[in-house]
Amino acid sequence: MILVIGEALIDLIENRYQAGAFNAIVGGANANVSIALARRGTPQQFLARISNDRFGKIIRERLETNGVGLDHAIEATELTTLAVVSIDSHGVPSYAFYVNGTADWGWTPAELPTDADLTNLGATAIQFGCLTMAMAPGNAVIEEWARAHFDQNSLTISHDINMRPALGFEREIERVRVERVNSISHLIKASDEDIEWLYGLEAGTDIDEIVWNWVGDSGRHIFITRGGEGVSVYRKNSAGENVRFDVPSRRINVVDTVGAGDTFCANLLGQLSDVAALGADPFDRLTNLSDDLLKEFVFNAGVAASITCERAGAEPPTKADLEAVLAAL
Repeated sequence: MILVIGEALIDLIENRYQAGAFNAIVGGANANVSIALARRGTPQQFLARISNDRFGKIIRERLETNGVGLDHAIEATELTTLAVVSIDSHGVPSYAFYVNGTADWGWTPAELPTDADLTNLGATAIQFGCLTMAMAPGNAVIEEWARAHFDQNSLTISHDINMRPALGFEREIERVRVERVNSISHLIKASDEDIEWLYGLEAGTDIDEIVWNWVGDSGRHIFITRGGEGVSVYRKNSAGENVRFDVPSRRINVVDTVGAGDTFCANLLGQLSDVAALGADPFDRLTNLSDDLLKEFVFNAGVAASITCERAGAEPPTKADLEAVLAAL
């Protein structure tokens, strides 16, 4: 079972054909991951602080309708976080956020599952990232909790960096934070644009040295998404040597890219779960995967993400949807 922890918010998405008209859509990177896991049939639970306001009720309904587990979700008294989304002519979203004092960031240690809770749930992995690991005060609480589980070597920790510069974060502070959270993660997903922003690089700059520094001497696996160019995978082989391989993407006509990275994460984790590559002693489990199997998983996850890009909004495919597209390739 994969435990996803993080934000579930409302995206107010501007109508591309009617300026000033907005649709209220359930969003948030971690909510999207949970929905994508549920649609592919992977056992999951979503640990979120969901407001009891009207937007919060809409969020709960959306999650429950998609089969997302909310057994440990918190009913919060704070208001729902809002993200105003504008989508350009290429389908690429830009964001503005209303986040001060909202429900998603108010985590306390008492709201997080204990070791016994995780054992009872049968949790094999924790997935987090994006705003949840950037927004105070809750991010520090979650980081401390995750660090304890990393030190125990008890389950796999997966970090989706997913930067949001529109919130006005200071680059240097964010770089230090991301590197610190990376150090307690076994799986890391980032886009090339995330890294370029974090390190102040020009678009198209070689980022290999940065990524290999993230890997260090560990068995950490890193997945860098490069839009239409596919995904680069960085890992060490069984001999401890650095290995990078690139997995191509499926060519499509993009409607928008909302939720594509979240869909990729969910489908990668789901496949790893299917072959028992998540759980205790995470680095050993990951290192035992062959390059060929990992390439297959990354390609499939990329195809799942491409299906989301063919749809308006974050609408990840079911397992049957994905299998049908793969069969036609």
